[in-house]
Amino acid sequence: MPLVVKPAAEPLAAVWAVNDGEKIEADDLANPNKQRNSAWDGHTARVFGARNEVVAFQLVAEAGAGGIGALSVRLPVLRQVGGPGVIRYAPPAADPTDTVGRQIQVFSERCMSIREKSNADWIYLRDSLAEPPDVLGDKPVQLVPENAAQGGFPLAVRALANQAFWFDIYIPRHAPAGIYRGQIEVRADHQVRVVPVELTVFAFTLPDQNSIDAMFYYEGSQVELRYGRNLDPVFHRFAHRHRVEFVDGYDIAKASAARSRFTGADFTKANGYEGPGEGVGNSLVTRTFYGPEPDFDTPEKAKANAPLWTDWLAHNLPGKKTFLYMPDEPGSEEFAYIRSLSAAVRESGAPLPIFVTHAYDAGLGDSIDIWATVADLYDSKTADVLRKQGRDMWFYNGQRPNIGSVVIESPATDPRATIWAAFKHDVPTYFYWHTNHWRHNRQVLPGRERNQNVWGDPVTFHNKRGWWANGDGVLMYPGEDLIYPDQNRGIAGPISTIQLANFRRGIQDHLYLTMARERGLGDLVDRTVEQIVPAVLDEAGPRVSFPQQGNDYERARLKLALALSKS
Repeated sequence: MPLVVKPAAEPLAAVWAVNDGEKIEADDLANPNKQRNSAWDGHTARVFGARNEVVAFQLVAEAGAGGIGALSVRLPVLRQVGGPGVIRYAPPAADPTDTVGRQIQVFSERCMSIREKSNADWIYLRDSLAEPPDVLGDKPVQLVPENAAQGGFPLAVRALANQAFWFDIYIPRHAPAGIYRGQIEVRADHQVRVVPVELTVFAFTLPDQNSIDAMFYYEGSQVELRYGRNLDPVFHRFAHRHRVEFVDGYDIAKASAARSRFTGADFTKANGYEGPGEGVGNSLVTRTFYGPEPDFDTPEKAKANAPLWTDWLAHNLPGKKTFLYMPDEPGSEEFAYIRSLSAAVRESGAPLPIFVTHAYDAGLGDSIDIWATVADLYDSKTADVLRKQGRDMWFYNGQRPNIGSVVIESPATDPRATIWAAFKHDVPTYFYWHTNHWRHNRQVLPGRERNQNVWGDPVTFHNKRGWWANGDGVLMYPGEDLIYPDQNRGIAGPISTIQLANFRRGIQDHLYLTMARERGLGDLVDRTVEQIVPAVLDEAGPRVSFPQQGNDYERARLKLALALSKS
């Protein structure tokens, strides 16, 4: 009998696309989105957006029985059908935040193994109806630049496993409306697969100025510890591209040195920035953070220093927002101290708002201008009363079922739902406690390393009371690492996450909703908001009310886009 040689199995078993609101695990070969979803019709990846918007989708490559030795993807260009519009790719720079001319960016997704649920009831209560679905497994987290020393292209993929890629597309503010088409080339060893891409650019433009302030704490000292140098301009460009603001306390000297961050000069092509908010400065110049700090820790110093700060701000950065941060999450025994600091500021005549992270309490009463609460203590009725008085109530962090949770095991859309909740309740500022909690504070358990191996260990928060969480306080990862050199990616800047990308998506959704309401589409806005966040903050029941998959959000966004393009 003649020898029959079976052809070698192809490295790629399947290739498909999905929207940016999913986390596709490495071993999830039967994901229902594989057949069809808002960004995939079984043949073509389809996305849409406005001018001056960053849209995103994912491409999933499934390895066959032999695995893949070298996998890479590329999307060189999107061209307008029947028109002059072009959206181009350019290779990444060493600095990942240099976005000039880089309208298409490509990342590989890296998974982290979640073997135990987070244990922090202010994030979600274990084994409750509000717990995220499918908590355990290898969850995609980091969006690794294609030129990274680890996780960059090409990638090896084990047999019968998924490798997901993330595509960011910035639609230029002057792009002609219409259909843009291109092709993703997927190269797996000797095999090449082509996936068509279609982008619909609608005839409206997102503003450069956000309609909600996203206030995310950033600790520059942790960056210096990992990289061995100050990279503040790089990290603030990164934040700006995501439509969030990295914040910390500023005195006059620090604010003067960072003035171009607030005037917008830092966010120009001359300084390596192209994208949303080009030429627009940050809004938040917070005087202190996580406490009154030495300049304001006694009534005498508070009275003397408050007018110095507000006068300087009025002359040098007029119109910017500021506040004085009281002791963080204070107990009632600190109320008298807070009242004394507030009274001193008021006596000085300086228009310096007093901020506290606490549920409304009559014990502090009129001493506080801005209350920021955890989600389950937010009080809508009190918030309405405060706003009529010229004061306000915000909320911070994440807490299912009231809002989304910002941990690795939560659905990708949880941060997006949080921003929708803020829109529904007219909350002007959302606060997240940390972006780069790469070093535990003094609450850490004895014997646990303070300088965390954040690439190797998903647990990023652990305190002496036994509470801990996966990925809490880490919205980006170090691209270089002097402490753990085996984890060095060789990237001279931050590496993003699916969580942060979905905050950006929610902030852009907030702009859609705001624009629609301003254009007289209030009925559509109200219906859409009720569909997506019917019961959030103090309306929430025992279960999460908001969708936990990207398809529902994208259908809602499409309705808004169609209406806005006609208005």
